[in-house]
Amino acid sequence: MAALGLAYVPAVAAYGTTGQDRQASAAWKLIRVTTIPKDDVFNDVTVLGNGSVWAAGDRVVNGRQRGLVQWFDGRSWRTISNAPPYELRAVTATSGKNVWVFGQGKAARWNGRSWASFSLGSTFSVSDADGASATDIWAVADSATSARHWTGSSWKGVRIPAHAGAVDAYRADDVWAAGAKGVRPAVMRWNGRSWALVPVPAFALPNSDAAATLNDIAVLSPRNVWAVGGITWEGANDEGDDETFNRTLAMHWNGSKWTVSIGAANAQPYSEVEPDGHGGVWVAQGQWNPTLWQVTGTTWRSTPLPRRSGTDAALFSIARRPGTATVWGAGFSAPQGDPDDPSSNGTVWRTR
Repeated sequence: MAALGLAYVPAVAAYGTTGQDRQASAAWKLIRVTTIPKDDVFNDVTVLGNGSVWAAGDRVVNGRQRGLVQWFDGRSWRTISNAPPYELRAVTATSGKNVWVFGQGKAARWNGRSWASFSLGSTFSVSDADGASATDIWAVADSATSARHWTGSSWKGVRIPAHAGAVDAYRADDVWAAGAKGVRPAVMRWNGRSWALVPVPAFALPNSDAAATLNDIAVLSPRNVWAVGGITWEGANDEGDDETFNRTLAMHWNGSKWTVSIGAANAQPYSEVEPDGHGGVWVAQGQWNPTLWQVTGTTWRSTPLPRRSGTDAALFSIARRPGTATVWGAGFSAPQGDPDDPSSNGTVWRTR
């Protein structure tokens, strides 16, 4: 049975080792802000080994929400025509001729010329997707205890042992997912035939109403896996007013042992984790004006997400170009102080 470890973190936002460092890490750069009329956002981004980038989300057209897919070919960006007419929540690709986007109960594939649509079941609300090859794609929904698996000709429903909000396909026979089982964090693994829970440490929750959830997972190797999220509960603050409390949650698997770190003070949960190309990972904390942490060994270094003067920004996804240390991020920018402003613009970032 796997060994389990647990650490409690006295710092507000860090992983909780003596190596924590708040000095600026490798800088992120604001790459582009769309100029599409009305409101538009990018909900997910994926990057291919050749450097091409695919960002998917939605825009408002004549008062209605429609899908938005943009492609960067290494030189310039362009909008892919006739995107599906619904909000796109996830994107994954194995080539420029095999790009998948996902929405509520639906998937669509771009073959380089046109779109083909597929049903995933009306209640299956995709939260993440990833693939090992063109004939091996996985999609998960954080509200479901089933996944969807593309086998090259059709989508199949596959039972999973917990709710999964994130998936990372390391190989066809080694796919990891993360989410929650009840009020506890859950990690799952596909061995090519079936899914099984990966044992994780048990720990006391900070409140009887608290729930712990993993929001993302990154598999650097079968002996180097990161999963991040948070612990959330409702309670009264010092003034007696109702408030939502959060603590950060980070888990690291070294092939034989989990190290679990829990923030000791109220702080936004971790939302994204992605390899940094140097053996460590990038971790995003929060989505609205988030902090980005670069984790190397036990050292965490923070850097803010850059944005234009007078604006705030939301970061929904980060993705690395395979084989490199270049990481892309996607979300949106909005006038400062107003996340519901109807003139938000899809925004893309990149590590320098």
